[in-house]
Amino acid sequence: MTFSPAPRNLVYQIFVDRFAGTDGQPLPPVPQDAQQHRHHAGGNLEGIQARLQHIRDLGADSVYLTPVFEAESNHKYDALSYENVDARFGGNGAFETLAAKCRESGMGLIVDGVFNHIGCRHPWFADAQANPDSPYRNFFKWRDYPREFHCWQGHRGLPELDLQNPAVIDALLSAPDSVLRRWLRRGATGWRLDCANDLGRETCALATHTAREEGAIDGVVGEVMAYAEDWVQDGRLDGVMNYYFRQTVLALISGEIPVSQAAYNFKRMARRFPREALLRSWNMISSHDTPRLATLVPDVARRMFALTLSFCFPGVPLVYYGEETGMQGDRDPDNRRSMVWDESQWDRQILNAVRQLAAIRASHPALRFGDYLPMPQPGAPTILSFARVTDTPQEIILVVANASDEPISCRVFTPYSHLFDSLPLHNLLRQESHIRVSSGSIQVELAPWTVAIYAPDDSTIPEYRFFRNH
Repeated sequence: MTFSPAPRNLVYQIFVDRFAGTDGQPLPPVPQDAQQHRHHAGGNLEGIQARLQHIRDLGADSVYLTPVFEAESNHKYDALSYENVDARFGGNGAFETLAAKCRESGMGLIVDGVFNHIGCRHPWFADAQANPDSPYRNFFKWRDYPREFHCWQGHRGLPELDLQNPAVIDALLSAPDSVLRRWLRRGATGWRLDCANDLGRETCALATHTAREEGAIDGVVGEVMAYAEDWVQDGRLDGVMNYYFRQTVLALISGEIPVSQAAYNFKRMARRFPREALLRSWNMISSHDTPRLATLVPDVARRMFALTLSFCFPGVPLVYYGEETGMQGDRDPDNRRSMVWDESQWDRQILNAVRQLAAIRASHPALRFGDYLPMPQPGAPTILSFARVTDTPQEIILVVANASDEPISCRVFTPYSHLFDSLPLHNLLRQESHIRVSSGSIQVELAPWTVAIYAPDDSTIPEYRFFRNH
């Protein structure tokens, strides 16, 4: 493998225990009286392999798995080992088979690196707590040895590793047989770092550097639930889970902020993040740590609005399993229900939208690689407008969104020097919908909470091309 800065088309996130069983079998619902973080529904890696066609059909070209290593919980953020994939998920062999299948399909396989803390029954901690002379005692920070120790956000079942100890860093990241290196060599194509802000910028930078040494195609993406500009500077991370994008979009569709604030937030990210880092960050609307969009936003039009923006703003759209079919789910653990495979229960409008948006993104380079060009419309305060542009003018994509409960008919100004007068534009979401540029502007008519994605159509005038000398 060689490291490539090319962003993926779509990342599909899977909470392994809740996706699919052996041979892709549907999993039973989680009982109401179950110990929510201990109950295992039976999902495994073989089930994911059996359902790869569903993922590919969405237009996804990368899978991100929540932790797969041995642990007592169903979420596996309490690792008992970094050496082995949990037997419930099929063990190491199942991982290597899934990795090979992904590789054959040209898909990435991104694994979750939980390097800030481990489970309290991990051999490192168990030995350190029981043996004052343990070589692992200094892997942890003790307040009052052996009973009081630093743990993640007060959860005593999750003792924190001392990342200032070079031996810990060697074991996790930098040694020739480190955890990070080992699983890339076994078939992973990248890492997502859990609690990247707790790891610190120096540790993140080392993880990113090590992954590049190993040729990780998908690099290292960090979980930073904040405005993450500083975390992607100087190659510290290849990208982040863009929670700032998520918060901006959700605040806009809920009416908490006006379009002008959302436009400002977008412009700031585009100007301040390194270009490649923004393009490789994940535009997420939901995840295993948030309520599902269908529960948070019952209105379908607003959900479609949010989803569409995640495919249009710089970055890689991320779809959490079941979002493409309209699954419900409130906060953790309700957002981790078993995947619904009964197609009669699927929201076809959302499913078709995801497939259409992924196809549009895959076929238009500006949406994957293009720069962000803000186009504020102070005369139309409910219009959010921007373009994605490359060095090839005819590849421009113009995004115009009506963030209001009322339909709107207005003139939108398009300050881009290659949108020529009379140039036809067609809305990629509605192939029959064409408009023409008029002296650096377009006249649009948009229904409430609707997004139009316009691309030039330079084939409507016989023997004439607007971009013939470009």
